[in-house]
Amino acid sequence: MDVIDYILRWGRSSLRFLTVAALCPCFLAASSCFAQASDKLAELLHAGADSLRSGQSAEALKYFTEASAMAPQVAEIKLDIALALRGEQKYPEEILALQSALKLNPSLRGANLFLGVAYYKLDEFAKAREALKRELKLTPRDAQVLMWLGVVDLAANDPESAVRYLDQAAELAPKDVDILYHRGRAHLLVSQVSYQKMYQSDPGSWRVHEVLAQAYATSDRQVDAIAEYKEAIQLAPAETGLHLELGDQYYAASQPENAEAEYLAEMKLDPNSVAALYKLGSLRVDRGNADKAIPLLEAVLAKEPNFAEAYYYLGRAQDATGEQAKAVLTLNRAIESKPSPDTLQRTYYQLSRVYRRLHRDDEAKLALSKFEELKQQSDTNQQKNLQDRMKRQERRNQELDGNGR
Repeated sequence: MDVIDYILRWGRSSLRFLTVAALCPCFLAASSCFAQASDKLAELLHAGADSLRSGQSAEALKYFTEASAMAPQVAEIKLDIALALRGEQKYPEEILALQSALKLNPSLRGANLFLGVAYYKLDEFAKAREALKRELKLTPRDAQVLMWLGVVDLAANDPESAVRYLDQAAELAPKDVDILYHRGRAHLLVSQVSYQKMYQSDPGSWRVHEVLAQAYATSDRQVDAIAEYKEAIQLAPAETGLHLELGDQYYAASQPENAEAEYLAEMKLDPNSVAALYKLGSLRVDRGNADKAIPLLEAVLAKEPNFAEAYYYLGRAQDATGEQAKAVLTLNRAIESKPSPDTLQRTYYQLSRVYRRLHRDDEAKLALSKFEELKQQSDTNQQKNLQDRMKRQERRNQELDGNGR
């Protein structure tokens, strides 16, 4: 969390304190000097807050320091000073300011969070964890606190502990991209540790080859993935799922004949495999063997009647075999079954072609218009996602540079 996040989420705590104090008669009676100086103090705090928002942390520090001299017992102003110091990347000084704030008010919200982050910036992970856990006691459902506990554990080479915190953070803030990024890293590291232990326990296991194949597949190294899947199958020829995964890699490597052979091999091991039936059926549609694909896809839909992608391929197959009336019904069923955005686009495009063959021009235009609308929306979203990824990466690079990592 940065300074602006703090301002937006929790507001100016020092200004809230000043407002409450000014409205409290007993406070004014006990501290007439504070009452007389309240206008000046408010002016300094407002100026400091404005400076923080505009990124002028050095200027904000001057205002808050002067304000703290006028009201040295106000913990919230010490926190403001810490935020300004954080903007200047003066982490040791920030820590001192936060400790002063917490000495005055141990329950000051946000202070332990920023203290934990400051310790993290200085690679003092044990102290960072202690401060963040204190904040978690005050705000047990704060996704940012949980995220930073996970980040600290990752830095301290404890990914299993990090996963627990980051999973909780993701439940509270399922669309926070920073939380999802760190959570993904944590799970990846935990997986790597598990795979290392597995290899040490039994380096000749077919599972080791399967894991290596999956890792190669994730990196688009199809040749290496294919070799590892073949090794796994040689060691465990009756294991279901391996031929299916090998077929996927052959398909990705533009070897459809080999992919089809592997899907058929999977079906011999598991005749009821919906995945094998669907992949073989869709592959045959793509290869122009629609008549051989139809019974496979119909079998899939008998088992999974809401399988939108299977309806799409069955509609294509019916169109290819001259059954346009059936294709219209099937493709519309695909749309009703809520397919993925990509399949929805393709379905509307295919539907427009079928309508044209049936000389239903108005319906063809409507389907094509819907396809173009979805495609434009998809292109816009992709561009926005790319820009967002670039901004996040730039922010992470700046954080790394600022922390000397």
